[in-house]
Amino acid sequence: MAKAKSKKPLIDLSKGPKKGERGYTASKLSASLAGAVAAAGLPEISKKQAACIVQSLVDILFAYAPVGAKIPGLGKVVLREIPAKPARTIISFGKEIQVKAKPKSAKLVFRFAKEAKEKFKK
Repeated sequence: MAKAKSKKPLIDLSKGPKKGERGYTASKLSASLAGAVAAAGLPEISKKQAACIVQSLVDILFAYAPVGAKIPGLGKVVLREIPAKPARTIISFGKEIQVKAKPKSAKLVFRFAKEAKEKFKK
């Protein structure tokens, strides 16, 4: 049996936003990815399957962030270590202010690849 084609046309996000459009939703992204797979001549996948692929990509990026998770052509997700800061006294407007110590922490950052940066250079 042949699969019936979906009634709704799949969305193409590769051309950028239309006039007045603020951004894209998760459902638009899933539909666009499903359409891109079908356009590439591969077996069709559903929007749910595309959403599952996106979610698993996010999970993998978070799991590998401490060692640096790369997305080819886009950049790298890295967990950046923020060193501890000691307590100190500063003078501001003639008054001494006590600043509390801050413990060591971590910050999730995304570093764009050189190719991605060059795409938007003017």
